[in-house]
Amino acid sequence: MILKQMSVDADSCRLIVRPNSSLSCHQAKMLVGVLGLMMATVGIGFAAMGAWLILPFSGGELLLLVVALRYSMRKTAAREVITIAADTIRIEHHSGGTIRSVEVPRYWARIDWSPKGGGRLLIGSHGKWFEIGAFLGEEEKQRLAKALKQEAGVTDL
Repeated sequence: MILKQMSVDADSCRLIVRPNSSLSCHQAKMLVGVLGLMMATVGIGFAAMGAWLILPFSGGELLLLVVALRYSMRKTAAREVITIAADTIRIEHHSGGTIRSVEVPRYWARIDWSPKGGGRLLIGSHGKWFEIGAFLGEEEKQRLAKALKQEAGVTDL
């Protein structure tokens, strides 16, 4: 997903790139709550009939669901912020609570991307290349490359 923000003074532009996410944090909590309630109801019903061993397995399934959703939510929380200023392009990679930042001179910046060559979208200058949008699909990478060309005047390699 690519979001575009313009600054108030129109001197800079910010592109926010993040992976698609099918669930918000609130929706994930609701899913766990509803499934937990359903599993508890079924488990208690079987326990009342004497099959008490269903309860620990039901709890284990719910725990695995929570772990899988947490992992998925962490992966979709990653994002890249590309700030296009008058003379530089700043790329910030936000992932797992850490921020890595690089700057590329706007005038010398070039894009290297071809769907056939592994589909990596690279931006760089002076022999230093940085991958952007690694979690995007081909169409979104193409849109990001087009937005960089339009907003920053970046050219193809």
